[in-house]
Amino acid sequence: MKRKVKKILVSALAASAILANSYTVLASSITVNMPLEIHSTSNQEYLAAGVKYENIRKFTALGWWNINVIRLDLENEYTELKGLFNKEGLPKRDTVSNMVNKHGAVAGINGDFFNYNPLPSALGGLISDGEIIISPIEIDYALPSFYLTHDNEGGVGYLDRKIIVTNLDKGKEITINTLNKVTTEFDTLGILDSRWGEKSIGNRFHNDLIEVVVEDDVVKDVRIGQAATNIPKNGYIILGRGSRAQVLKQLEVGDRLKLEVGTVPNVDKIKFAIGGGSIILKDGEVTSTNINIKGNHPRTGIGVNKDNTELILVTIDGRDSSFKGVSQEMFGAIMKELGAYHAINLDGGGSTTMAIKPLDQDKAKVVNKPSDGSERYVVNGVGVFTNAPRGDLSYLKLTTEDSKMFVNTSRKIVVRGYDENHYPVELDPTQLTFSVEGVEGSFEGNSFKATSSGKAKIAAEYNGIKASLELTVLASPKVISPSTNEIRLDPNSKYSLPTFKGKDANGTVATIYKEDIDFQVLGDIGRVEDGIFYSGEHSGAGAITARVGDAVGNILVKVGSQAKLVDTIEDINRYKFLPYPETVTGSISLSPEAKVGNHSLSLKYDFSQGQGTRAAYLVLNPDSGMKLEGKPRKLGLWVKGDKSGSWLRAMATDRSGKIHYLDLAMKIDWDGWKYVEASIPSDFAYPLNLKRIYVVETNSANKQAGEILIDGLDAYYPPEMVDVDLPAATQLKDELNKKSDLVSEKSYTVTVGMDPANLEKVMGSGAIKTINAKMNESIIGVSINKISDKFRANVRNLAFIDGSTGYLRNKRYDTFFISLDSSKGGIRATNAEQWVKLKADLENRNETNLVIFLPTAVFGSNGFSDKLEAELFHDLLVKAREKGKNILVVQGGNATTAELRDGIRYIQLNTKEVKSAEDAKSIYLLRLYVNDDKISYDFIKAFE
Repeated sequence: MKRKVKKILVSALAASAILANSYTVLASSITVNMPLEIHSTSNQEYLAAGVKYENIRKFTALGWWNINVIRLDLENEYTELKGLFNKEGLPKRDTVSNMVNKHGAVAGINGDFFNYNPLPSALGGLISDGEIIISPIEIDYALPSFYLTHDNEGGVGYLDRKIIVTNLDKGKEITINTLNKVTTEFDTLGILDSRWGEKSIGNRFHNDLIEVVVEDDVVKDVRIGQAATNIPKNGYIILGRGSRAQVLKQLEVGDRLKLEVGTVPNVDKIKFAIGGGSIILKDGEVTSTNINIKGNHPRTGIGVNKDNTELILVTIDGRDSSFKGVSQEMFGAIMKELGAYHAINLDGGGSTTMAIKPLDQDKAKVVNKPSDGSERYVVNGVGVFTNAPRGDLSYLKLTTEDSKMFVNTSRKIVVRGYDENHYPVELDPTQLTFSVEGVEGSFEGNSFKATSSGKAKIAAEYNGIKASLELTVLASPKVISPSTNEIRLDPNSKYSLPTFKGKDANGTVATIYKEDIDFQVLGDIGRVEDGIFYSGEHSGAGAITARVGDAVGNILVKVGSQAKLVDTIEDINRYKFLPYPETVTGSISLSPEAKVGNHSLSLKYDFSQGQGTRAAYLVLNPDSGMKLEGKPRKLGLWVKGDKSGSWLRAMATDRSGKIHYLDLAMKIDWDGWKYVEASIPSDFAYPLNLKRIYVVETNSANKQAGEILIDGLDAYYPPEMVDVDLPAATQLKDELNKKSDLVSEKSYTVTVGMDPANLEKVMGSGAIKTINAKMNESIIGVSINKISDKFRANVRNLAFIDGSTGYLRNKRYDTFFISLDSSKGGIRATNAEQWVKLKADLENRNETNLVIFLPTAVFGSNGFSDKLEAELFHDLLVKAREKGKNILVVQGGNATTAELRDGIRYIQLNTKEVKSAEDAKSIYLLRLYVNDDKISYDFIKAFE
């Protein structure tokens, strides 16, 4: 068909005006009020010649916008825009990343809206390389399309289809309704070509479906209600049923046909078009014409700028704790803000996906956050391609896995080369030279080892071409932490040691390579070589100690395990037989043939009846299961097999009742006795409750019956650590966590307290006064939660800060106090205007000390519901600290803690409801000691 179909191509004919106005009157323009913008970032990279990817993060009063943009330079001779679909067949949906990979694109987004029934089918049309792949929807139900002409003129409008089959032998024309799409009842005439797939529809849905097979423009067969047939590679199938399809019965084998496929208006210059849901931007004005799914949702769109020099593909995420999505009208305004002049929205919601594949990568990666948690399978997409030639080296790019490092450790610098069209260029490592400014250090190959701390600029040069990156070299770590605290493995095994992080005196974290760590193995358990632990021949327990400077961390190691017999299977009353489904028959009984003790248990089963999965269960202690003590690593038992090929499994539950399936043998392919084992998952939440041991068959064709014997159930426990002198892991101690003397007239204290709910019901009527009395010892008193009238009446401080009333500013000498309200899950959710004031104060205030009060925690399970907001809050504080400020964040929460993170002190006070005297005794107040520009703190117990 591709060679012989006459294309009735579609003419721009002032395409914009014709497509927009021939059938549908556009809705009037819509005024959209953009929300308050709190913060934004933008990162860009070239994917190919004329193809740029941009990620924009905007934090607004409505939440975060995660905007991903692909900009296609329409003046670049090497860029192309094409349709994406599953090459195995249009109704076989696929993910965007798969389609990008299979089509050889450098980027792509999801495409048109689609129906699922009777088969996945796009609502609108698809034109690619000037060929109509899928016909547009009929004009009575018109949905808009975005199009791009061969002259790279883009626009939006409405297309109808014109598909005519002419019987050259009989001089009759047949009007066809659709190309490569189907309707539920198949009561219109359609054509399916080889892009639809290998097979026709056949009688899958209707026994009266007529299918005419055409190959090389000649009718080869007329079929009614028959099974699906092959679609000719150089031909097509005409199909339909009902009154409209009766005309197909007039076609006879041997008839010569001419197929004309086109669109209305007749567009002879369009090289690409795709259907969408609504025009959202026309002539630079936000509008809405058709499908408008109300509310804030993920969105996908395609547009073009006013002078037709740039095509813009956009996704915006939603349905997430941070990314809230936008309305369709807001999306149109965002497209306009990004530079679009005309735009339509494509399928959104869970379909919204953008994938990119830079030229130096083998696989496409999804860069947005699909709301379903993973990519949805969609019917088509929009692909960006390049046919640029390869050239000589043009520039270098330096990267490293972590831009922070510790003094006397190393960091690998990855250098990649690219030509002017952004293709990777292979480099000769021997021709690379490195240099460093700002710190002392040396290079070995591409590995830099720092010998002093500070800001480092690493430069690389290759044949006169230079590039650089910046590193922060921290002082020696105070803490070293492995990503795994315990290793369990068998004797004579090996285990690649986990990754390690260090933390300096300010609580700043950086990766530490294993080659920079001194390892010591404690106990006769094995050795460490090149970052790999090799276990010894015998079971045992010990540890691996990791040292970097004065920082010490430990990994517990348990090699092997010791078996403990937990069931000799002697009492038949402790077991029950359970078949699944009811067609399965079988039984259990004691057998005198034993491997352990006096009996074994016989499990007989018959899977000869029924289909699908069939199982014969041995249920242990039917009411409760068998609860195993401790933390066994694996289970083992003796089984006399029957060579049935059945699957042998066990079922256990963890402490939360979650079911875990354990494989004892994938196939019972032995007879006689054999010892089988099943490992317990490393993340199992003990205790383990063993519920069932069973035989299962999943293949309907297998109809076996048999009998196995089970005996001697063992649980394997890791060895205990004895006689190992484990060094204490180093901890980070905050040097400001101390009581300080007041040394000048300007010295003073601040006491931060709270009014916990239910306090006096538990502790008596004087409890609030007890807290007030301690707070009144300071010039300034602060409450970080809402206080009662009784609490307020007992305030005697010179100044009192009520931290529950919204944004407040207070100042005393060189210390500035800010109160924020985060009571509704975060700063923005409570009152976004607070962010404007906070950013201004962080930027403009000159005081050395900054203390911020919040009623709720910033991080953790009880922290901000929007984790990105918490990260932004922290990042802005870090930037303020770099200007020389001491910053403390005092927050309410469920415990009293202090954490030093990147030089910012997060101090949490227990403000939860008091339910017992023990709760009250866990309440501490915070006292700040301020001496000019110096500040320290400690905790004061509220009740002894």
